[in-house]
Amino acid sequence: MNNKISLVAIVVWLTCASFFMYEFLLRTILGTFEDQIITDLSLSLFTFSILSSTAYQLTYGLMQIPVGIITDKLGLKKTLTLATLVCVLGVGLFALCNSFAAALVYRVMIGFGASFGFLCLLIAVYDWLPHKHVGLYIGLSQFIGVMGPMLAAGPLDSLSQTGGGVSWRFVFIILAVIGLILAVITIIIVKNNNQETSNRVIVISNPSSIINEIKSLFSNTQIWLIAIFSATTYLAIEYLSENATKNFLGLNGYSSHLGSYLITIAWLGYGLGCPSLGFISDTLKRRKPIMVFAVCLSFISLFTIIFFPVNKFVLYIAFICLGLGASGQSIGFAIIAEQCKANYRAAGLGVNNFLIMLSVAISSPIISSILDILSNGNKASIDNYKISLSLLLVFTALGVIISIFFIKETFCRSTKEVIMLD
Repeated sequence: MNNKISLVAIVVWLTCASFFMYEFLLRTILGTFEDQIITDLSLSLFTFSILSSTAYQLTYGLMQIPVGIITDKLGLKKTLTLATLVCVLGVGLFALCNSFAAALVYRVMIGFGASFGFLCLLIAVYDWLPHKHVGLYIGLSQFIGVMGPMLAAGPLDSLSQTGGGVSWRFVFIILAVIGLILAVITIIIVKNNNQETSNRVIVISNPSSIINEIKSLFSNTQIWLIAIFSATTYLAIEYLSENATKNFLGLNGYSSHLGSYLITIAWLGYGLGCPSLGFISDTLKRRKPIMVFAVCLSFISLFTIIFFPVNKFVLYIAFICLGLGASGQSIGFAIIAEQCKANYRAAGLGVNNFLIMLSVAISSPIISSILDILSNGNKASIDNYKISLSLLLVFTALGVIISIFFIKETFCRSTKEVIMLD
């Protein structure tokens, strides 16, 4: 177990965190230049949504378990370098494309490279940083990642609207150059951590095959229960950020500007909550109580937003608490790693990330379809929104049940490995 920290460890972790922020920015930046991209590539709103969301999320989600296995086999340095270069190639070619088909291929490339980001960051945390503070470091990592979409929604959004607007192609070329610099830094700085084994008892075991690792992964019910918890806790903030908030609040008499501001407030709560809940969990040496608190807070906040948006103050509190509750999924990564052996830990973390992305990819069209059916081709009413958004409450309630009755406490220690005393 790694209980010491060094300058090299911090530099490796920050390099991985920088790539995570970079890929998070690539995930959200198309929305910043929506009008320009639609015009230049002759897209409809539907084809743009396929390009910006579906192509990326499906690629990202489906790659999570393979990414875990690849990372376990290749190691952190090679995997992160490969991922960064694929993103650079995808972003650069996307900047030069002139058709939807080409843009779709390059967007899938970006999603493929980006799918390694968070897993590599988690591996850096577990290989290089003190395990006694792992919840805090995972939370800080996610806070750094949230700076990506905040950058897209802030400075880059302002640049796209000032003085005729900066071209999206120029911005994407700059992003490709930044990615190339990041790849060079990765090659120079990032290392695989071969921890010292002096003064320790080492148990030598036969190397396991990929098939055996997959069997171990799929037979561990706790991994899947924790992953479902993470997905149900995170789903609401992602859906409301991308879909219904502005229109729903508009029907309640609030401005579109307020809706955008509340989404930012929610992500601020998420960014602050990830390291805070991680620190509290590490300090208490407990995972489960924090998970129960987070998902219950998500449920109460979501219920308030849907049924009691009585004034701005209530909405401010509800949205920041929604973000704080959603940040509880970061504890899911900590506890899921404690449920895995080292040889399939990355794959286990991939399952968690996969179900989070899959829940968004599947639930979003279902909720939107219910809204279309209820409105019957007309403009959706407040009641239509309340009924369709209640499905988010059902998912969140599932997370409450799982966290209370089915997830087992790990006491912030690995349940699968011998604890070494230095």
